[in-house]
Amino acid sequence: MLKKLWSNMMVADVNKAIDFYADVLGFQHVMSVPMGSEEVLFQYDCNKDLVYALIKNGDIELMLQEQKSLRENVPAFADAADIRSSAVLYFEVDDLATLATRLKKHCEVVRDLHDTFYGMKEIYVKDLNGYVLGFAQPVAR
Repeated sequence: MLKKLWSNMMVADVNKAIDFYADVLGFQHVMSVPMGSEEVLFQYDCNKDLVYALIKNGDIELMLQEQKSLRENVPAFADAADIRSSAVLYFEVDDLATLATRLKKHCEVVRDLHDTFYGMKEIYVKDLNGYVLGFAQPVAR
């Protein structure tokens, strides 16, 4: 039986990814592992280069792992030339208009605000590592 899903995202710099997701989307540090260590940190220390982090916003949890480390852990990524995903992380939000304004200041917009036939208003952006993030809010009817 499936119980939970996490996305483990390959990133160039875990610390910068934490800062991006905290500043732009309100994620909080849950735990992390410093580079070259087996120590687990439960308080974010921006002075330590991190190899892995778990971040959270409400019920949404994302794992961030430094690219060399993830390639070593998952051999299928060993030959990957760059950081890229064909998946979209799709978030439902409460106030898309306010969030879209903030996103446009920090992200490349790949599809601007639009209404869909299935009753959602959406925007798609790229994060600092090139991952496509979709944000949606039900359209008031």
